[in-house]
Amino acid sequence: MFIILSLLVLGMGIGYILRRLHYSADTSRTVSITIAALIFIFGTGVGSNRTILENIGIPALTISILGILGSLVAAYSYDHILGKKGSGK
Repeated sequence: MFIILSLLVLGMGIGYILRRLHYSADTSRTVSITIAALIFIFGTGVGSNRTILENIGIPALTISILGILGSLVAAYSYDHILGKKGSGK
């Protein structure tokens, strides 16, 4: 755990030093790709763990699907109701 926190602090320091350079300013795409990769790896770890799947398989799947559907409905509602106010359409 100390190693992980040390790497986090080191990365923050390097980011602070390099923040004025042009190539480090646009990191949103690489951050998105990294987060997607981490979520995928986390999913494969959970999916390969038999204990987790046997104990909470169906309820976890149901909660996950309902959470995704709820997020999609909320995003659509936001875009439909509030998203068009400032666009001039």
